[in-house]
Amino acid sequence: MNLLKSDLLEPNKDSITNAFSSFLQKEAKYKNQYLQCNYKNAFDGYSFMGQKDSLNQYDFDMLHSFVLSDFHAIKEFPVEFQPFLINEWPKLISKVKEHELKIIEKYQLPFEELYKEDKMGYMMSCNYYPKPKEIGIRNNNQLRLSTHPDVSLFTTFPYGIKEGLSYYENEKRIELKEQTKTISFLGYFAEFFSNKKNFALEHQVELPTDFSSERYSFAVFSIPKPTSTFIVNQKEISGKEYYDKYLSIF
Repeated sequence: MNLLKSDLLEPNKDSITNAFSSFLQKEAKYKNQYLQCNYKNAFDGYSFMGQKDSLNQYDFDMLHSFVLSDFHAIKEFPVEFQPFLINEWPKLISKVKEHELKIIEKYQLPFEELYKEDKMGYMMSCNYYPKPKEIGIRNNNQLRLSTHPDVSLFTTFPYGIKEGLSYYENEKRIELKEQTKTISFLGYFAEFFSNKKNFALEHQVELPTDFSSERYSFAVFSIPKPTSTFIVNQKEISGKEYYDKYLSIF
């Protein structure tokens, strides 16, 4: 149960791609107004390549990212993203949630109560990987994005995914080719909440064969709401406390 595929949830990613691209073209002074340290909940905000204090990437990872979520008001995000958040986000999240519930039913996963009790929220990680040759990369002995499990219950790529994502299965590295279907897999919250009855998929992003190619990806994460509480090992824990536990594994 490493990868879970379905028909496309939302085939047109032009709106979010154009919004993110427009944001990235702004000057640093503008973009830095939206760093993660300027948001109060979860992982929202901008992270840049080389940043020392990002919550979702190392300083040696080769990407820029912006995390959007339903934990902040739309007006708190850059204007470039606001049309997407107003017009497309609600429909996209509704479809992702429907997709997740089908997975839970199909594989008999112990997560349905989290949805019934409205404990889950959603964020999207918008990721841009620059052309390796433009950032001085000369060999393939590095990763674009380091090996990690996600903070999520489910990680879903609603627009499919370009090649580059890889993971390990029985100690064998599996490289994914470009996918036109929606891809989902389990994150660390699934492992944590189920007391390791289910396991997060550790994955990474490889350098491309063509060093003149850039890469965009958009992943939707279902994560516990910061103020929600749940019981694990007979102990009550909040979403915010879970985030801290997740970050402690790095």
